Amino acid sequence: MCGGPEMEFDMKFQGYSIQIIVLSVLGIILLAAGLATTATYAFVKITSPVKGQNVPVGNILISGVSSSNSINQCTVSVIIDGIRPYQQVTSTGINGPRPMDYSKWTFNATPEYTTIKEGMNKITAKYSCLPEVNFTKFYSVNVTGVAAKVQPILSIPINHDTQSLPSIDQSIVREFKHTEILKSYR
Repeated sequence: MCGGPEMEFDMKFQGYSIQIIVLSVLGIILLAAGLATTATYAFVKITSPVKGQNVPVGNILISGVSSSNSINQCTVSVIIDGIRPYQQVTSTGINGPRPMDYSKWTFNATPEYTTIKEGMNKITAKYSCLPEVNFTKFYSVNVTGVAAKVQPILSIPINHDTQSLPSIDQSIVREFKHTEILKSYR
């Protein structure tokens, strides 16, 4: 009976080892399945402006959607015309900014970063997940920056002195002359 208690201890220890190994393998499989699911269903899309749209030069509000949510720890950033670094967007998803939910997002491009220039502009959204995973997706739109058409403004000097209003030829605006002209066409 020398080996009896030792044998029993070894069996229990081995039983736990097998359970730990099985659970570890199962965890790795679930993690891999989760990453595969993220990779399969992951997306990012710019919803405004749309591809090929003419937009005014200057500041622009960019908005979009993604498969990011408050659980998967993925984020969205934007770049315009390749001007680095990528700019972090504002999360506007249903769960809001805490925890980060980039299922809906916006970015306001201002001169502090860059703005839309006249001609072709490329806007790219980048969807990225956990740095350890090194998983990214991209979506780009090309838009055309159009300068605003300037309407000429007729300048009529305004004299705020009511004593010296410009004179008007009264013969032009007498009502009875216009009335007589209209009556003659009947």
